[in-house]
Amino acid sequence: MASREAGRLARIALGCAVLLVGLVVLRTVPLAWRDLHPARRTLTDADRAEAGRTVPGLERVEFHTDDGLLLHGWFAPGRDGSAVVLVHGLGGNRAELLPEARVLLRHGHSVLLFDSRASGESEGSLATWGDGERQDVAAAIRWVRARSGVDPARIGLYGFSVGASTVALAAAEDASIRAVALGPVWPSLDAELHRKFQIARGRPALLAEAVFRLGGVHVDAVRPVDALRRIPPRPVLFISGSRDEDTPSEVVDGLVARVPGALRWNVPGAGHGGFGEVDPEGLDANLGEFFDRALARVPAGG
Repeated sequence: MASREAGRLARIALGCAVLLVGLVVLRTVPLAWRDLHPARRTLTDADRAEAGRTVPGLERVEFHTDDGLLLHGWFAPGRDGSAVVLVHGLGGNRAELLPEARVLLRHGHSVLLFDSRASGESEGSLATWGDGERQDVAAAIRWVRARSGVDPARIGLYGFSVGASTVALAAAEDASIRAVALGPVWPSLDAELHRKFQIARGRPALLAEAVFRLGGVHVDAVRPVDALRRIPPRPVLFISGSRDEDTPSEVVDGLVARVPGALRWNVPGAGHGGFGEVDPEGLDANLGEFFDRALARVPAGG
């Protein structure tokens, strides 16, 4: 009798364990898979109209990555030979960075905005959180470097969120990039996944990481904290909002402390983006003037 009861309890315990594991999988795997395949935010007629109305000289452009994807973007020529490539965040598109592009263009810098892989109008179906997107940025740099009127020695990068991770990785690999501005950025993809997926919420980060790895993302390669060590003495500017719940200010502050000479703009009242809406004058003074200094012509013999 006792052995039958013990067996019954064991089966119940096993069933509960299986049910619990199933619930954890159901709470974690679809969410992680969605993060690898975010819904596209397509460009609207309103996006195109705003871009054409507010960005002088705007041109539609396209270029290919080394792994064969066709990317679409906009280019607007500046007046002093410098250029800045702008990289949007996860699930976004190039229209999201129009406020930053307008500031930079007013300061005389050419701007190239493009849709990263699996975003906007560009090809691709997998968002790799900076891993494969490095190839997108490299292709954008090649395109703008070959553009007539752009000095290939005076190119800067600006990235927002996951785009900031991508920019940090790309700048570490390309020593010709003169300056880097980063929107809110995590030190590593591993750290970001551990923030977004927590066992206390029934979503273990290790399971989410496994989904990312099976999806083809080299999680260990997406470490902006390591890439940032290879960027100085080139100028670096960090930007984030004081009310950012996605990438808290203290996360960005921790990275700033690791980069000698880095500049910091913590935008009062801003969340995850929208810096120009919250403080347009601050965007002009911080982002615009940062690239003015960093991309200035070097005097002959200087």
